[in-house]
This record gives sequence, C-alpha cells and structure tokens, in this order.
Amino acid sequence: MILAAILGATTAAIVSIFPWMNEAFKFAIMYVAASILMIVIAFGKLKLLELVKQWLVFIMITYFVGGLMNSIYYYTNIRLILIHLGNGNIFSNISVVYIIASISAITVFSLIIIWFLRLYHLHKPLIYDVELVLKDRKVKTKGLMDTGNCLYDPIGRKPVMVIENNLIEELLTPDIKHDMELAKDYLEGKTDEIPLEHYDKVFNFSFIPYRSVGKTGMLLGIRLDKVMIYTEKESICNEKVTAAICDNPLTDKKDYQVILHKELL
Repeated sequence: MILAAILGATTAAIVSIFPWMNEAFKFAIMYVAASILMIVIAFGKLKLLELVKQWLVFIMITYFVGGLMNSIYYYTNIRLILIHLGNGNIFSNISVVYIIASISAITVFSLIIIWFLRLYHLHKPLIYDVELVLKDRKVKTKGLMDTGNCLYDPIGRKPVMVIENNLIEELLTPDIKHDMELAKDYLEGKTDEIPLEHYDKVFNFSFIPYRSVGKTGMLLGIRLDKVMIYTEKESICNEKVTAAICDNPLTDKKDYQVILHKELL
C-alpha cells in the first residue's frame, strides 16, 4: 500500500513539473497508467474484470476526495489558515472551537472512509491459488476460503475441503479411479460392502456427513497427499487433507473449483 502511494505521489509531482503537457497525455499517465500500476502493486495480479472494478472504484474515490478537498479549500477559511501558516502566525486568529470542530470533522470523515474500505474487503471473496497433489499427479486451480464450510472428517475430526468432480478426475490414476467407482457404488446403495480384502495399503476414500438447510447426506471424500495454498504473504502446505467430491459446479462464473476450510489457512 505504501509503495503504491509513493508511486502515485511521485507521478503527480512529475506531471506537475510540466504544466504545458497535453491534458489527454496527463490523463493517460495519471488516471490510467499510474492508477492501474498502483492497483497491481497494492492488490497483486488480478483478473481483467476485477482490475477494471478496482480501477473504477479508485477513480471515484479520487474524484470524491479531490472535490471535497477543493470545496473545503475554496469555500472555508482553510485557505486563509494555510496563508497564515506560511507567514508563521497560524494560531493568532483561530478560536479553540474552530480547531475542535475541524478535528472532529476530519475524524468523522476518516472513520467513514475506513468503514467503506472495511465493508468492501468484507464482501470481497477470498480466492487463492491452490495446488492439489495426489501420488505423482498435480493440479493447479483456484480455491475460495469459505467460513461457512464446517465439514470435518468424522474419524480424525480433521477439516474437509470441497472439490469439483471434474477437477478430481485429473488427479486419479487408473487404480484410484477404480477404487472411487467402488466407493460410489457403496454410497449410492448399489452394493452392501466395499471390497477391501485386496488392499495392503490405506484406502484413499471416506464418507463425509453434511447438513444444509432442510437436507442431510453423505459426500464421498478422497484423501489428498498435499494441498498447497498460495496467499499474498506466504505459501501454506497441508498434508493428508480430505476433499469432499461435489458432482455439481461450485460456481457458475468458474472463479474457483475448490472450497477451502478456514482451518487450512
């Protein structure tokens, strides 16, 4: 954030040195190039649609704050105060009431801005780059951190993530895919038992109970060897993570294919 602010201030200072510069060129530098670069520095790499949204919000805030500052400067005594400040007699003709009122107004305005920013971040979905590992196969995708995901493995009480069925297909070896079909048949009631007699290793699948509004059921879970979550600050490695398989797409927009559990972060 600080680096982005420094870039904006430096660009504004450079542009102000050349008052003869064409207005269209100034707009392209300040409100397009510099603004987009500031957003990328502050928020990292974004999708084109998200970048446009951030840019529009940034421009609206810039014009709002700029217009407010100009109004305060030209239609209040702030301009005279600044002149007195330059002459060294700032406190000679200012009443205590005026100082208190000014500080109070600035405080209220700052709190409103902070509230809007916090509200924006609260409604912004937390989507991270995710890498799934099973045996010698890896898949990179996007994962949504959802605080409403309360799934746990009933045996080990470990957190469970949710993954789309078409994504898990890319991780399955022929043997594991065969095991998955057997587990699905058991879950759907097509057979009464899972044939485990030929296993000399840990079975990769489990059954995860879930409850939603007016509905309960079981999801087929697969035990992944490793789940890597890449945030802006760090890379988080989780080993032996159970992923519940969902047959339906998790979102129509295809923004993510995994729903992460809060405890995985």
